[in-house]
Amino acid sequence: MDHARHWAEIRPLRTDPASLKRYKLFTDSRDDDITRRFDLLRTLLAGTLEENGILRLGVSAPTEGSGTSFIAANLALSMARRPSARVVLADMNLRKPGLARMFGANAPGPLSEFLAGNHSASDHLRSYHGNLALLLNSQPSQGSAELLQEQSTAVALGNLRRKFSPTIEIYDLPPILGRDDTLSFMPQLDGILLVADGTRNTAAQLREAEELLNGRTRLVAVVLNRGEIRKSLNDIVQGIRDRWFRGRKRR
Repeated sequence: MDHARHWAEIRPLRTDPASLKRYKLFTDSRDDDITRRFDLLRTLLAGTLEENGILRLGVSAPTEGSGTSFIAANLALSMARRPSARVVLADMNLRKPGLARMFGANAPGPLSEFLAGNHSASDHLRSYHGNLALLLNSQPSQGSAELLQEQSTAVALGNLRRKFSPTIEIYDLPPILGRDDTLSFMPQLDGILLVADGTRNTAAQLREAEELLNGRTRLVAVVLNRGEIRKSLNDIVQGIRDRWFRGRKRR
């Protein structure tokens, strides 16, 4: 299959520069601190993703409002700066989609239609700067957790993967605690990046999120986002990292 041709045929996404600036999406490699941080995160993750064969990466947090979409979008933009990359960024927060608003774009339609098998990936994918393709959602979905568990979701994403052959798929996910949407999507992931907000997440919330992930998918890394990090939260984040690295050494 001619993956490069299919990728080149993805329709372009029309964005609003004011929205990109408002939501702090860094679209180029300007020499500023935030861009350097995301490029560093990209490079630190690269070896782990390759070593463990991680193509489908979820980004989630213990609770709502922790900056998951900010991290997922900027990581995708950073990865797409590599000339050889083909990055898919998908809004899988079906209850509260937000990526279209952040990019200042109109989503092609309800993502539920694609996941249910009623529309093709080509109907929903939009290209941004060539190397990044976005799966955006125009409206909240009823029964989102149930839809994410359906075989049609796995089939739809598998068809996308076969046709466009992305080098990495990044899924912006809802919070882990409180509802089962993200847990429902775990079979579609190779690993997850956990975002911890230093201003709102507690050590107990982070521990609970880690326990729910255990045995379901690989915890790739923990990213601290925003604010002064309380010692109790910093300790639990460091503990998660230590356990993860010990697990890697045993394999």
